Amino acid sequence: MPHPFFAPLNPYEVSLLLTTLTVGGGDQAATNIFAHLPADSQKRLQEKAGALLNIAADKRVALMVRELRELLATNGHRGIERVDPSWIIHYMKGESPRVVATILVGLPQPQVRSLLKRLPQAVRRSLPPKAEVMALPNVVTDGVRQIFEQRFHPMPQATGGAMAFRDVVHLERAELFHLTRDLGLIELGQAFVSVGKMALAELCRRLPRERAEELVQAVKVASHVDLPDVKSAQRFLSRVVMNFEDTEEFLQKSGLWRLAKACRLEDNGYNMALAQRLPRKAGQLFFLYIAKAAEMDLTQEILQRLQDSVLTRVKVLSQMGRLGAQYLEQQYQFHDPVAAQAALDAAAAPPEPGSPAETDAVLSMAMGGGSRSDEAPKTPK
Repeated sequence: MPHPFFAPLNPYEVSLLLTTLTVGGGDQAATNIFAHLPADSQKRLQEKAGALLNIAADKRVALMVRELRELLATNGHRGIERVDPSWIIHYMKGESPRVVATILVGLPQPQVRSLLKRLPQAVRRSLPPKAEVMALPNVVTDGVRQIFEQRFHPMPQATGGAMAFRDVVHLERAELFHLTRDLGLIELGQAFVSVGKMALAELCRRLPRERAEELVQAVKVASHVDLPDVKSAQRFLSRVVMNFEDTEEFLQKSGLWRLAKACRLEDNGYNMALAQRLPRKAGQLFFLYIAKAAEMDLTQEILQRLQDSVLTRVKVLSQMGRLGAQYLEQQYQFHDPVAAQAALDAAAAPPEPGSPAETDAVLSMAMGGGSRSDEAPKTPK
């Protein structure tokens, strides 16, 4: 595990930092070298270089040696075992069965099984026996994997400690699916706060009853909490609400839009890594939404509150059993701890006495306008 000191640098930035300070020996050398990097990387590395040089020499050398050993142990790997299988399959296109087998042999078995299901039948049938690939020298298999991994962005390592927004990238695939769906409900809830019951009923008419009930409740909750970004939620709604065919896809797109806005504060490297944790189609849409969000006038305060809202939902979903229980006892690093706690308290509060009647009224309006689908939610495979 990398030392928490080096967060949020990726392994290649850590390697550059340590190499520069070891060879160059000082802050000025680091400043000159880092000046050639993109602005976000330059800032992170310069800050870490200054902090590292302020540590007592004996402790600094021990920390640097430990981290260099950790980097050498990973041997240049970019962490593709944490990349969604759809990305790996995409970059395997055109590779020979022997190369594919050499890559697969170094991955965890659950991921291998998932990849095998997605491989073209002709490639799967042509894969050499596992024993044959295992008999190859390590330098060969490791070299093939390193070359293949150059097509991916380095995945950040978990550092432990208090959970910040950037740690969302470490959620499991199914957990990211549930979080994104939940964020979609929140986004739609905010969008409908000031639209009115008729518009809400019109959308509910197109949803299965269970989904309609979830949406009505999301609107009610949104009307009783601080709303950081109603306008951007309504902007998304106005563009896609009339064009969706699949309910779950609609919720996922709404959630991706909210997540993309929250990621405006993050560097491109982090966003690329997060996109790789999503199915490739969703990851590409995520980047499209980030570009659209960049065109909007969203202040840093709004973006920080959006990030906090994502973190609060991690804890709430854990309480509901949809995310791992470890997030219940996790310490959280919020931009505004007071506002975040208020949001957590609001989520934990029981529904107000009048809410069932209001829900029934909206649903009654929806049911009176036509039939609805009874489709079941889809989960990632």
